[in-house]
Amino acid sequence: MLQPIHDRMPVNLPTDAYTLWLDPAMRDVEPVQALLTPYPAEEMVAYPVSTRVNNPAYDAPECIAPLA
Repeated sequence: MLQPIHDRMPVNLPTDAYTLWLDPAMRDVEPVQALLTPYPAEEMVAYPVSTRVNNPAYDAPECIAPLA
C-alpha cells in the first residue's frame, strides 16, 4: 500500500510491544526481530496531507488532516 509513496515501511508496533522494543538492555535479537512484520494493508488508510508535515517547525493537527 505504501510502496507508491515511499520505498521503506515504518515499524508499526502493538502497544504491548513498546517495552520490549525500547528496552536498552535487550540483547536477544529474535524477540525484537519478530516484531518486524508488515502491517496489514487492509488495516491502513492513506490520504494526501499538507506539505507542512515535512517541516518540523509546524506541530499542529492540521499537518495530518486530509486535504480537501
